[in-house]
Amino acid sequence: MADRFADGAAGALRAAGATGAAGDDAAVGSIVVRVGEGADGALVAIERTGDGMRVSCSCGRRPCAHLGPALDVFAVAAPLRPLGGASVPPARPAPSTASGPRSRPADAAIVPRLRALLDVLVEDGVAVGSERTDAALEDLVRFLHGVDAYGLHRGLADLRREMATARPSPDRLLRAVETLEAACRVLDHRSGGGAVEPGAYELLVGRDVPLDELDVREDLTLLEVARNSARTPFGYRRDERFLVDLAGGARFVEMVPVPIDADLPLLPNRYVGSVGPFPRLIRTDLAAIERGPSPQRIRLMQYRVDLGPQDEDLRRLSAAATREVGALYAEFAALAGTLGVAWPCLAIFAPARVVFRDGEASLVDAADAVLPFARAVAPETCAAADRFLGRGKVELVVGHLLLLGRTLALSPLALLCDSPRGERIFRLR
Repeated sequence: MADRFADGAAGALRAAGATGAAGDDAAVGSIVVRVGEGADGALVAIERTGDGMRVSCSCGRRPCAHLGPALDVFAVAAPLRPLGGASVPPARPAPSTASGPRSRPADAAIVPRLRALLDVLVEDGVAVGSERTDAALEDLVRFLHGVDAYGLHRGLADLRREMATARPSPDRLLRAVETLEAACRVLDHRSGGGAVEPGAYELLVGRDVPLDELDVREDLTLLEVARNSARTPFGYRRDERFLVDLAGGARFVEMVPVPIDADLPLLPNRYVGSVGPFPRLIRTDLAAIERGPSPQRIRLMQYRVDLGPQDEDLRRLSAAATREVGALYAEFAALAGTLGVAWPCLAIFAPARVVFRDGEASLVDAADAVLPFARAVAPETCAAADRFLGRGKVELVVGHLLLLGRTLALSPLALLCDSPRGERIFRLR
């Protein structure tokens, strides 16, 4: 079968006028092979990387059943290794629930790798790039894989993205390097038991924009749809609360840095977030909104929390959902082109149907395009989503969009589904 496909493909290329000239192989950068049909199908991408090759599959599963047929097409025996992509670390097998989450490396173990990267950036030039820079970046990303979602990976992702552009922005390069330098100072001081200046922490968790630079709103009706908490390697937890304006569908996020260790400073004049149980229906008397991409950062200065949400509120939320996987790709591309993966890309997706394979769910739109779950990144919440999706009808899935290889995957945060008391929003984190 593989030979017939390969022979047929070669014949079709020749019939189209192709002539295989010797030496042209170097012009081929990547090849994509579709294996299977419908919901069980997937795209296998083979990409040239220097002297080697990397492979990814859109199914996101490990082990992957699609790699074997793709390998047969090329009739080669060389082992294939998964592709992590330019802006995220390579995917690894999801840890078993018995072993628990991976522990964070000691601060002292991170410092030399981070310092080596910063030294290379100074010696070789941050805007130029070099093999040494690539090697130092790869070493640090692999070492930190799966450990911190918004800590070092924030600066690393911005740095990698900017260095890969045709005309890197000096301001964005400087910001990324400043973040990494601040991280190195924090980790170095913490590993040695020394105090850390508050300015270094502000670089890492982000400065609050002054109120006179924010847009003020007094008439928002917001429904909280998800919460997330991400631990950084710097002793801070980043709390996120995602909100949707029921009148227009705009999406907002509260981002609040919370010290984990008792000896860490409470940053002065910081917004500390709103209060109330999940999910909340919030009517604002005064809200301050930062200009920027969706979800925009919001501060709830004066507000009321109502009982709910009611059925009409959930219908309005459903009307604001995305229903096509292609539209999610467009949303992610627009956000990544502006800020990289440091900013959460919130998705509210209404699947046309849910398909299961080996007990694992994937979301499918009306055109049979598949949105897989990011199981290698969030195995526990994906497993919880599988259980809910297997019980009954699910209207919406809320989560983060992540780029795994060259395929978008959803890290679920909440579900809108049926329950004995009617439709409800269930929080997964």
